[in-house]
Amino acid sequence: MSEAHRYRVIPANPGGHLVDVELTVAEPNPDGQAFAMPAWIPGSYKIRDFAQHVVSITAQSEGREIGLEKADKQTWVAAPCDAPLTVTATIYAHDRSVRGAHFDTTHLYFNGPCVFLSVIGQEDNVCEIVIEAPEEPVGKDWRVVTSMRSSSAEQYGFGTYAAENYDELIDHPVEIGTLQIGEFDVRDIPHVLAIRGTARIDMGRICTDLAVLCEEHMKLFGVPADLDRYVFMLDLQAKGYGGLEHCWSSSLASSRGDL
Repeated sequence: MSEAHRYRVIPANPGGHLVDVELTVAEPNPDGQAFAMPAWIPGSYKIRDFAQHVVSITAQSEGREIGLEKADKQTWVAAPCDAPLTVTATIYAHDRSVRGAHFDTTHLYFNGPCVFLSVIGQEDNVCEIVIEAPEEPVGKDWRVVTSMRSSSAEQYGFGTYAAENYDELIDHPVEIGTLQIGEFDVRDIPHVLAIRGTARIDMGRICTDLAVLCEEHMKLFGVPADLDRYVFMLDLQAKGYGGLEHCWSSSLASSRGDL
């Protein structure tokens, strides 16, 4: 059985909107391992250029630097090595849309395609993701919300999460910040509503209404066989709207006045 790919998300510089993302591959291609940043995102039918936000990228193995060659606008190839290989990319996260990644002193939000390199030829490997907290005083009361399954992280906590493969990994957006969280069940399936942004919210009423809508959708379309949790992430803004649907979650934006 192939070893898991191990990612580490490090909120490095909120003032500069910089996030470091490490990826360790236990068994890189001995002829040279290729990595790629996607040019698409699940649920949005348009070619994107997420690789443009890679500020720097380096590789090392057993403490020594490994050469990286850029093969095209979104692909890098590491020189051959016979030991675990770690690639570290610094990402500029300053896109507050539901398709992007955004990091400042108030929160960290990201979609997988914006921050996670794929390991070409090993996309079916299990992925483990460590999400680290930023250095205080930033983030001391932040919580983590994602539909990704936890490996060791406590509920809404920093720590280790997992995905069965790369395709699943990039289908789980993550919101981290000071969040208002509501919980409800529909047909015994846990649902979560996480709201970022300041507003007077009747969370109980919103969750009650949302549960009715979810129930009606399940009556109409049926219950997916693999649906064991669902997360709604809502970013309240001064002005704005939009949404992006994922397999186990939805990432939404609206004006705070709409609530």
